Amino acid sequence: MLNASGGERAENIEQAIDAYEQALIVRTRQALPVDWANTMVNLANAYSKRVCGERADNIEKAIANYEKALTVVTHQKMPIARAHILNNLAVAYKYRLRGENIENLGKAITAYQDSLAFFKAEFLPNECLRTATNLGLLYSEQCNWAAAAVAYTDAFAAAESLYQSCLLLDSKTAELEETDGLPRRAAYALARTGKYQAAIEALEKGRARGLSESLSRDRANLDQLQQQNPDLYDRYKDFTRQIRNLEAIQRDRMISDDRHSITPEALRNTALNLHHQLTTTVEQIRQQPGYEIFLTLPMFEDVQKAATSECPLVYLLTTSTGSLALIVTPTNIHHLWLDDFTDTQLTSLLETWFTTYKNAWKERQTWLNTIDQTTRQLWSFLIGSLVQKLKDLGYTRTTLIPTGSLSFLPLHAAWTEDSNIPTNRHYAFDDIHFTYAPNAKSLTTAQTIADLTSAHSILAIDNPIQDPKLVNSEREVQVAISHFDQHTVLRHSNATRENVRAHLPKAAIVHFACHGKAYQTETEVKDPRTQEVRVFSPLDSCIQMSDGNLTLKDIFALNLSERDGIRLAILSACETGLVGTELADEAISLPTGLLQAGVAAIIASLWAVSDLSTMLLLSKFYELWRTENQEPPEALRQAQIWLRDSTEAEIAPLLGRRTRNPTNHPFSHPYYWAAFSYTGV
Repeated sequence: MLNASGGERAENIEQAIDAYEQALIVRTRQALPVDWANTMVNLANAYSKRVCGERADNIEKAIANYEKALTVVTHQKMPIARAHILNNLAVAYKYRLRGENIENLGKAITAYQDSLAFFKAEFLPNECLRTATNLGLLYSEQCNWAAAAVAYTDAFAAAESLYQSCLLLDSKTAELEETDGLPRRAAYALARTGKYQAAIEALEKGRARGLSESLSRDRANLDQLQQQNPDLYDRYKDFTRQIRNLEAIQRDRMISDDRHSITPEALRNTALNLHHQLTTTVEQIRQQPGYEIFLTLPMFEDVQKAATSECPLVYLLTTSTGSLALIVTPTNIHHLWLDDFTDTQLTSLLETWFTTYKNAWKERQTWLNTIDQTTRQLWSFLIGSLVQKLKDLGYTRTTLIPTGSLSFLPLHAAWTEDSNIPTNRHYAFDDIHFTYAPNAKSLTTAQTIADLTSAHSILAIDNPIQDPKLVNSEREVQVAISHFDQHTVLRHSNATRENVRAHLPKAAIVHFACHGKAYQTETEVKDPRTQEVRVFSPLDSCIQMSDGNLTLKDIFALNLSERDGIRLAILSACETGLVGTELADEAISLPTGLLQAGVAAIIASLWAVSDLSTMLLLSKFYELWRTENQEPPEALRQAQIWLRDSTEAEIAPLLGRRTRNPTNHPFSHPYYWAAFSYTGV
């Protein structure tokens, strides 16, 4: 009755309370103790949800009834039932309005602890996950970080057990959604107790899980295994190929209304069979010399391999308590507490950011102001201190691994006032050369690909839909290909989805000069011609070709693992770097898809960009990279600085225009250059 769908909720609860109280006339403690206790629990649950009456009174009645039930439901006779009641009692004490708050929270903690004595990760992972997470939150509110770290560690173990039991992509996604934020909270608590290695491991395990699994599985170095045991090698390769094909089918089902190609039962049975075969094969591989830790979860030593003496990794996280930067070098870990910036402030920034961006096409100045204000606040609360810390440590470069919703913002464009500079602003990337990565695993894989590939040829895609607004795309492409002896251009109608997919494996560099679109969450879009409404998801994020969209789903299916890979993809299009908002730590985006497919680095944009400024920026990028021999990440940074600082007098000759205001800096605003970031190596 509590969950009845008909009638008013308040009325349903009142009827339930009346029914339980009537039942207690018959179900007495003496005659039917177990039934009496169960009814007491139901009555307590009803009072916990009651709408009528005073909230404080209802909670008191709920607590009293839970405690009465516990006199019968003992840990000797009914341990699991007792644990469930204790869990409910903990929630009631947590929200209790009467009594001392500290005392109530103490009782809630005790009840959670007692329930965890029976909710073990190996036996009841769901219950363990929820209870340990709630316990960790309570300890965090009290700044009892040692106890919070223990609770979160229990929750992490349960979450891992649940994730490993998932066979299908949608069930894995559901589990990750259930634990969203847990790695960050766990890492923060662990770091507060000085356990920095464990904190970094928690963050790495929680970042871009799907990407890490695919890279580990599909791009593992098995050269030695191929020599030692070719049959085992072939078996592993066959199973991974079948799993990739099955994942492609699952992604089709996620975004398509046509789900009849394979039944859910057949899909699950196939996945179960492949999972069993792959697990058996992996165990056999681990018996081979040199492969003892094959496909195990990342450890701190694996993370440290991604850092270099010149370029540390920086994990950046935000919680309800504050923020933290963990700086990983080949020999050390440094930390920076940023207590003035919480996830509440981040949420507020992002609400303004996305609201104004949504209307940017008609309220452009408001959008420009929002970029200014947001990046200024990022300096004040987060990035300014990080820049100073890195400078104090002697670094001029870093790879940022922003966690959670931090990945939506151009952190490299944080700024502070500086009257000694013509533009009156000093930006973070003036001091520190920032590149980005979803996690350390993707970075080490990208480095391997970069070491194997050379920038000898380029594939350029030019304005497939022939949009007159992309007036500078042809010039941009011509500049790009002029720096390569070997080049292929797919222009206008020749830039079909099939042509592009056919040419991609042959190219070392790929340049897309076209339109892009990101769907950060499920979005309903009405076709203006047919009036049909379709729901688009992050997997539908795309680059527009002449005959349709090259989607993120298509990119996931590319799989360049059979060859060395692609050195660099330049996505000169709108929104190509945006990450899905539903599960930010999975970093579902076009750059992530390309990393998974076998691309070492990606240049992409966080918002709809100017065609003219983008052409100038990327033309300068190619000049600095190919003519002046700067490394691609530094070439992009220097091109951004050049565009920002150039005057009309310097730019006008490049465009064949007259100069109206020679000393003006027409592209100084970060709107023109800060959207682009470099992901990978």
